[in-house]
Amino acid sequence: MKNVSGTAIRWVVAGIVISLLVLGGLAMIQKKKRALAKAQHNHLPATLVDTVKVSVGDLTESHDYLARVEPIQAANITARLTATIEAIAVDEGDSVIPGQTLMKLDRRQIDAQIEAVQAQIRQKQAELQANQSTVASLAESVAYWSREAERDMELVKTEAIPQSVGEATLDKKSEVEGKLSAARQQSAALEQQIKSLDARLEELKTTLSYCEIVSPFAGIVTSRLVDPGDEAAPGKTLVVIESAGAKMIAFDIPQSDLPAVEPGLKVTFKIGEQTRDASITRLYPSLNRARMVRAEVVLDDNQATGLTSGQYLTASVVFNRLSGVCLIPTDALIEGASDKGTRVYVVKDGTLAVREVRVLGTASELAGVQGLEPGEEVVVNSFLGWARLSDGLKVEARP
Repeated sequence: MKNVSGTAIRWVVAGIVISLLVLGGLAMIQKKKRALAKAQHNHLPATLVDTVKVSVGDLTESHDYLARVEPIQAANITARLTATIEAIAVDEGDSVIPGQTLMKLDRRQIDAQIEAVQAQIRQKQAELQANQSTVASLAESVAYWSREAERDMELVKTEAIPQSVGEATLDKKSEVEGKLSAARQQSAALEQQIKSLDARLEELKTTLSYCEIVSPFAGIVTSRLVDPGDEAAPGKTLVVIESAGAKMIAFDIPQSDLPAVEPGLKVTFKIGEQTRDASITRLYPSLNRARMVRAEVVLDDNQATGLTSGQYLTASVVFNRLSGVCLIPTDALIEGASDKGTRVYVVKDGTLAVREVRVLGTASELAGVQGLEPGEEVVVNSFLGWARLSDGLKVEARP
């Protein structure tokens, strides 16, 4: 009985200890909860973002192109034959008029050829004249022997002369007729030779004219690349002439811009701090829309003042003008997926809201949009990037 009573007492004591431990633990938990309830709550800081206010204004949509200043006319003057340059009449910077002599080439070889052909023509003309005299004489002989043959044949019929005499007269007539035909053919051959020589002479005279190189239009000599004694040859540039006064600027337009480009569009460019306006004059090739198009802007004297040929500048082509539209920076735009349009984040009372907008045009890092109201704040940058932003997120504008 004593052993049973001792065991029971130990179980009772163990139960009491366990109960006390549980009650102590619960008391500590309650105390901790009360302490936490009395403590101040610390919230996570709001996401930092940069914002701008939507403004209202005008937007000029344009694209910039690298343009080159060129003369209205330019010519690389070359020779049409190979010859030594005998004299040069102009130098760089000289003004020239149409037909003015620029340089002369050695013409002695061509002169000698012309004299030789002229001598051949004179010889053939003398031969032709002599042969024509022979033709005239033979024609008289043919007429004489024709009469003699007719007379003798009548006499043969009356047996006044033998048959052999009449036949001899006919043979003489045929012989003279043959000589006359040959003489006439000789005259025709001489005439053809003279005609060929005349053509050769005209060809040489034309070639001789190439020995004097003249200006094709009024302008300025911008480059002289040879000196007297040098050899001129076809394809070798001797001097460069550019039209004076009015100039043009030219640039290439890529295929992506072609649908929006047409003659008459406004073009602006700067000379120092001065902005000048002009218009696209023509497009080459205007009918081929499958590749780069060359645009030319012809300038008047005032527009071209201060420009030099070969100078490069930026030409801005104005495609569209928008008036009184909502303006925001282009870096506030968020391009959506293929099934979504362009969006922006609008900040109101420290909270983000996603707003879809329609972009009307862009220029100079500004975008004209529909879907916003003037004065609204849009996010242009976030401290950790767009990926950390979402609709309903608490944000704080960074100063």
